[in-house]
Amino acid sequence: MDVSAEAADLVVREGIQATEAAAKLSGEALKNVAALLIAIAKQDMKVVGETSSKRLARDTSAPAVVIHVKAEDKAKFQKLAKEFGVLYFIAQKKGNNTGVLNVVSNQNYAAQLNAVMEQMGYPIPRKEKQEDASAKKANPRAPQEKSSNERGSGWSPSPTSTTEQTDIEPDSPTKKRLKRMKRLAAQSHGEPGIIKGKVR
Repeated sequence: MDVSAEAADLVVREGIQATEAAAKLSGEALKNVAALLIAIAKQDMKVVGETSSKRLARDTSAPAVVIHVKAEDKAKFQKLAKEFGVLYFIAQKKGNNTGVLNVVSNQNYAAQLNAVMEQMGYPIPRKEKQEDASAKKANPRAPQEKSSNERGSGWSPSPTSTTEQTDIEPDSPTKKRLKRMKRLAAQSHGEPGIIKGKVR
C-alpha cells in the first residue's frame, strides 16, 4: 500500500472524529444553555418594579411591609417605584372594591417606599415607639447581690457548719455515734499502728 494513501486515510479518520466531538460538545452546550435560560425564567430575576409574592418571599432576612395606595394612583405609584428602585407586589382579594390597594414590599425597601409616598403626597408612616422595650431597658434585670459573704471551693467547712452547731439532739443515737467515732479517730492517730506484713 502507498504511504500517501495511508496518510490520506488517517487525515479523513481524524477529521471525522473531530467533527463527532464538535457535534457532541455543541449538543451538550445547547442543552446547558437551555437549562440555564429556563432556570433564569423561573427565578424571576427582577430587582425593581412589580414582581410576584414568591420572589419577595425568598428574602427571609427582612420582614414584610404593607402600605395602602388608592386604586386611581396605581399607575403613578408603579412609575415612581420603578424610578426609586422598589421591588413590590400588589395584593388584593378578588371582589374587593374598596378603592384601596395593598402594596407589599420588605424592610429593605422602606426608605425608597417613604420617598415614593412623599412624592405622591401621602403621609409618611411614622415608626411606632415600643414602650415595652424601653421599659425593659430601664430595668433589664433584678439587682445582683452576693449570695454569701464567703467564697470558697467547698472543701473547707464554713464556720457555721461545725458539728457542735448541728440540729441533732444531744441525746440522739446519731450524736452518740459521732462522739464515739471521734474518740476512735483520736485514739488511732495518737498510737503508732502496727503494720503487719513481710519485710524484705
